[in-house]
Amino acid sequence: MIKGFDEEKVFYNFYTTPRLGSDMVDGGGPFGLDIHTALEICYLIDFYECDSILETGTNIGDTTEFLAKTFSMLPVKTCEYKRDWYDIARYRLEKYSNVDVHGQSSQDFIFDNRNKSSFPFFFLDAHGKEYWPLKDELSYIERGVVCVHDFNINYPPYKYDHYNKITCDSKLVKENLKDEVDIFTNNPKGTYAYPSLQRERLSGRGYFVIGKDTAGFTENDKFKLLESELS
Repeated sequence: MIKGFDEEKVFYNFYTTPRLGSDMVDGGGPFGLDIHTALEICYLIDFYECDSILETGTNIGDTTEFLAKTFSMLPVKTCEYKRDWYDIARYRLEKYSNVDVHGQSSQDFIFDNRNKSSFPFFFLDAHGKEYWPLKDELSYIERGVVCVHDFNINYPPYKYDHYNKITCDSKLVKENLKDEVDIFTNNPKGTYAYPSLQRERLSGRGYFVIGKDTAGFTENDKFKLLESELS
């Protein structure tokens, strides 16, 4: 864990992680080289005392390596379906004893690991075309804190995923969860210790928690309740 959430440690680990991502529209790097995402997620893992991290869509491990360094006392589990990327990520991350790289589909990965810890953090970042696994991933989650990456926050220039006429938004989340949740997003007007240097593609983030209250979001101006939740 980050003792008391050390922003300087986040900064150091973020910018000392090699930017090696393959075939990525944002150019790669931890969380697509958006340190605001890193600050949000590290804060939430610390606030909610998450005891594991589950990531879908490893690519070749930029985000995974950052998480492994920053949360060296937590198990970090990640999955990559594409064999070439899985092989590279596994080789790259083998020096981290807290990392487990799975070469399987993200929906099977979430199903297999969702209840192996008391209160996990989920970073859902697997993509798709003909089949998009996010709906199945969401349907398996029963407790923990969740970040859905590439989420529609209704605020340009933040981008979001859209496959087969399905948008990554609050409707998709609520249709596939078993629980009723309040959905929060990153707050473009929030207070951050460092500026984001990502200029190629900023991605929106959707967040929710199952099994604990929403104080981690309401007490920090990096997050805001999604406008559709206010009606």
